[in-house]
Amino acid sequence: MQKKSHSVKVHVEKFFVLLKNYPDSTDSTLVFVRFLRSFLRGSSQPEILPAIEIMTLLKEQKPAVFYSMRKLAERDELLAFLTGLSMNPEKAERKLQEIYESPES
Repeated sequence: MQKKSHSVKVHVEKFFVLLKNYPDSTDSTLVFVRFLRSFLRGSSQPEILPAIEIMTLLKEQKPAVFYSMRKLAERDELLAFLTGLSMNPEKAERKLQEIYESPES
């Protein structure tokens, strides 16, 4: 179980790096799409992945990327599902920050 927790933390860390290092432009969209697919590939694990939180922060912090994803979602059911997820942005950021700052198990 420890390895699986670590996996979610690694994905959250990578997401924060992407948010920081990639501009909010359509050119960055495929980087985030690839990240999401990689993130969800690990979903065979029994713990809950913070997909809603990630999509909420992406929508808030990278609106051009998110809008571009919505356009791609017209032909991709997975992206259509993901771009439909949202929650309170402050709660989403807090939850991801807690995962990011959690001590290694």
